[in-house]
Amino acid sequence: MKISNLIKNGFYTLAVIAMGMITGCSPEEETNGNPLTMADMDAAFTATTPEGNAYTFTGSDDPNIHYHTWKFTYDGPYEDEVDELEESRTQENVKQITFIYPGTYTVQHRVVGKVGGTNFVSQQVFEVTDLFLGPNIVVSPNFEDASDWTTFNTSGTQTVTWSFNAGSATANGGVANAWSGQGIYQAVQVEAGTYLVDMHVEGPGGNDQMWFQVFTGATQPVNGSDYGSDPEAILGLNTWAGCGIAPFNGMLSSVGCVGSGSQVEFNQAGTIYLVIKTGTGSNNGVKNITVSGVSMRKLP
Repeated sequence: MKISNLIKNGFYTLAVIAMGMITGCSPEEETNGNPLTMADMDAAFTATTPEGNAYTFTGSDDPNIHYHTWKFTYDGPYEDEVDELEESRTQENVKQITFIYPGTYTVQHRVVGKVGGTNFVSQQVFEVTDLFLGPNIVVSPNFEDASDWTTFNTSGTQTVTWSFNAGSATANGGVANAWSGQGIYQAVQVEAGTYLVDMHVEGPGGNDQMWFQVFTGATQPVNGSDYGSDPEAILGLNTWAGCGIAPFNGMLSSVGCVGSGSQVEFNQAGTIYLVIKTGTGSNNGVKNITVSGVSMRKLP
């Protein structure tokens, strides 16, 4: 982690003093600004990270501080995944947040005084290099033991098949004018919460009338039956949608073009089936799509 400090004490500081004339026992009404402002307050803060990317930010506990505000902004490759980090106002001088995705996070801390609304701002920049997620709940994510995965036929003439290699699995096949598909799956135990699902896919392209889809469903696949009307696919390749035609090599969340997204939320703990299926209606329509690094990790 790289940290650079940019302290802006006195930012937004207003210090206007106006003296009123005294007549008898009654002060003249002040109409030209607040005559009182707080002295310089310390807006600096410390950052500790006892676990991974889970940070605790601590500001001054000066009793003259009326309240603290914390603002977080993100700049990086996962902008679509990171929710807008709104400014939060609190009387507590401690704030906790977990930076889940790699990128640059800017943390701004503002303190506001009890008198005159004087405020001071401090800022730090944090470079996060690793994803902060729970352990991978997929067994044999690189198909180290093929028995951890179950193969099933979807429908039609069975000409698309999966083969298990050292460190990966590859789907290939298809005949002209004969719809065919095959999938693999395993049962995983999830907790209530949100999980991030992804995998590495590689292929030479040239697929024709091909679909490649990933599901996380509560229903176990049945051999000889299609899978995927409920739930919908979360990630995938699809030649009709324009991906899988040219050569590809990367995470499915990046090179794919169909699906609801890699984040999946579960309302309760239980058994979920992680399903990967592919198929085609064309001659050799699935051309050596190789999968590795299958991952399903819980977000904090």
